[in-house]
Amino acid sequence: MNTAITILATATTLSLCTADNGQNTSTNFGDRFIGPVETMKHGVAPLACVSVNGMESKLLDRRGTAFFLSTSGEFITAAHVVLDMQKNDPPCPVTAVILPSNKIWDPSALNEPSEWFAFDIHHCKIERELDVAKCPLSDDPFKQKVRRDFEIVPVKFDWRIPPDATQVAFTGFPMNVRDPMTFRANVAAYRPVWRSENSVPELVLDRGAWPGSSGSPVFLADGRVIGLLIASRTEEGTAMTTLRPASAVRTLLTGSEKW
Repeated sequence: MNTAITILATATTLSLCTADNGQNTSTNFGDRFIGPVETMKHGVAPLACVSVNGMESKLLDRRGTAFFLSTSGEFITAAHVVLDMQKNDPPCPVTAVILPSNKIWDPSALNEPSEWFAFDIHHCKIERELDVAKCPLSDDPFKQKVRRDFEIVPVKFDWRIPPDATQVAFTGFPMNVRDPMTFRANVAAYRPVWRSENSVPELVLDRGAWPGSSGSPVFLADGRVIGLLIASRTEEGTAMTTLRPASAVRTLLTGSEKW
């Protein structure tokens, strides 16, 4: 099911650059991350709750971030995001991803036309110990009879564990923002942790993140994803983010498009 909606900006979005809209592009900076960040903006979407009344729909809120594994909209996110959406506090009548109707996310637009695409949490493959979920959309966005210029670009993975101090970036939708935001960080450490008597791999980044960032792809300067963000600690004197390495969820990804 799909319904077009227009979403008002809820916060000022900070992006590294925006292509094809008159703003600065990667050719002006010589920064290796800039081009991959622009590509990653076509690989991410917010997970949102939508209410439907007849032909009318309304965006209630954004709960987290997803990134795409296929052009048909299959995505991966943090399991706790979809499990929280499944709860009834607050209610989430329709679980969906939001995509812009136009070619790009446009933070300069006051009113950005967007569309939502439903997914059923019961169809998700959920690994609770890993805190990772893989879900299909209820409908293929490119097979629906709606105006669509936005192109989904599935991510590519790097299965290796990067060494400490490797610079990375993550792109997502923190604090209920409308358009994607990108942040830089460095790998602080690799540390397996124990979950239900099993060793679970984790990477730690040297900066905090914010609610809504859960599920964001964490990627290298070449654009390849090394993991997904699952939690952050921002207590006084602490600013760290943990992510699940891509290698830890490789078997969950079996059956998706090749990378």
